[in-house]
Amino acid sequence: MMGVVLRHPAHGNAMSTSTDALCSEAGSDPWGAWMARAQGGDKQAYHALLQAVEPYLRAIARRMLGHEDVDDAVQEILLVVHGIRHTYQPGRPFKPWLSTIATRRCVDLLRRRQREGARVGEAVDAETFADAGPEPAEVVARVQREARVRRALAGLSQGQRDAVRLLHLQELSPREAERQGLQSAGALKVASHRALKALRRMLHGEQHDAT
Repeated sequence: MMGVVLRHPAHGNAMSTSTDALCSEAGSDPWGAWMARAQGGDKQAYHALLQAVEPYLRAIARRMLGHEDVDDAVQEILLVVHGIRHTYQPGRPFKPWLSTIATRRCVDLLRRRQREGARVGEAVDAETFADAGPEPAEVVARVQREARVRRALAGLSQGQRDAVRLLHLQELSPREAERQGLQSAGALKVASHRALKALRRMLHGEQHDAT
């Protein structure tokens, strides 16, 4: 990478002098002029450009991202600029070209931040529910209901119990259940229908008795 370096503390005065000299040569759009020279291999112009645009990029990143991740955002924008610097057309205004790149990169960073936040939230929710388990009242209610269902099943005929076991517990189709050799498909469907009606009646009655 051709010198994406923003600070040169050991040569601050020399860089400032060089930048001033370049500015005097660049005219009304020094950034564009420096990029044009950088495209031709002028490293001094490229370093001057990177130093000059940093405050501008920081302002865009701060406006879009807040104070979080500004430094990382600026570096990522500069990497993008470096990678596509050949697409800048000399003579055209440089700042809109740079602003478009910076804005798009900040939007990408915002989307990434949102995705990461969503994934963390989902993981926290999953962990919370996994640790919490059912409430004691839910456990008691489930145990009581299972006991009522077992009592109701015991009150069915053998044929009805077979139909419930094959069609509802094992989730077989009537034709698949018929292969068990216990009843025909038609008989199983009739037995299942009668069994469910009887179960609803018995469970409903038990609930009223409990109240």
